[in-house]
Amino acid sequence: MNQVYVYAGLTALAVFVLLFSYWLWRRLGPQEFLPFADFKTQTLDLGEWQIRYHQSGGGPHLLLLHGIGANLFCWRWLIPLILNKYTVTAIDLPGFGQSSKPPGAGYGLDDQSERLVAILDKLKIAQTYIVGNSMGANIALWFALKNPDRVTSLALIAPATSSKLMPLPLEKLAWLAGPAALMLSRQAMTWAHRRTVSRRDRVDKDRVEETFATYGRSPKAVRSFLMATAAIRDARLISSLKDFKTSVLILWGSNDRLVDRKVIDDLETALPKAESLVHVGGGHHLQEDEPEWVAEKLTEFFQA
Repeated sequence: MNQVYVYAGLTALAVFVLLFSYWLWRRLGPQEFLPFADFKTQTLDLGEWQIRYHQSGGGPHLLLLHGIGANLFCWRWLIPLILNKYTVTAIDLPGFGQSSKPPGAGYGLDDQSERLVAILDKLKIAQTYIVGNSMGANIALWFALKNPDRVTSLALIAPATSSKLMPLPLEKLAWLAGPAALMLSRQAMTWAHRRTVSRRDRVDKDRVEETFATYGRSPKAVRSFLMATAAIRDARLISSLKDFKTSVLILWGSNDRLVDRKVIDDLETALPKAESLVHVGGGHHLQEDEPEWVAEKLTEFFQA
């Protein structure tokens, strides 16, 4: 009987938290976005989708795809080191950063690959090098599988290519996006960023504020995050790589807390012709931890 009372009490508490969180969100509304003043961005109009992007440099095209929960600012240290060799385009993937997050949208590999086609068409980019980080690496691989003629070469930074990295179907919890958005704090954003880098000086106030501006009190952004875990859970990816034709470079940091060595080993087995390099001491966001090293390895590989 005591257990019944305990369960009933916990259920009542959970309902109260959900209702209070929803009321609080309605009162406070979404957080206003705070951009980095020196990182210029534009908006690409695709009708239903508005895509924020940064473009600079000159030469062959190079597209940068961030990971889950991130946005184009994760490339801000790398871009100045490569824009003298490439026309660099960094985007907020659909559903992330300041790009659109329509209700009901899906963010799996097929969804995002189809949107990449539309983005490249609109930007008049017929063929490009692609660098993808974490989930962005998964999308880059899938896009190259479906559109091999549009990808010159591919570089993957800490690719999240194992469904075991997301053992739970978080996309099924999208209905909790509202309450979850209210529970996110700047402290949570700081903790999350520190999981992605080994150099803690990269996690400054501006970085935390910019991420909090995306997710704090924004159920649409949290829903997109949860739905996008499907791009990591998709077991089709590794099994489809046996026919992969595009040349691939894999970069990984030994201090990566999110993607372990076995994930990289399994990907190397699936892509036996890929070149693979390890940075000793680098974290999950190598492009933030070690941008000079990443720029050097990308240039060597793409120009080989």
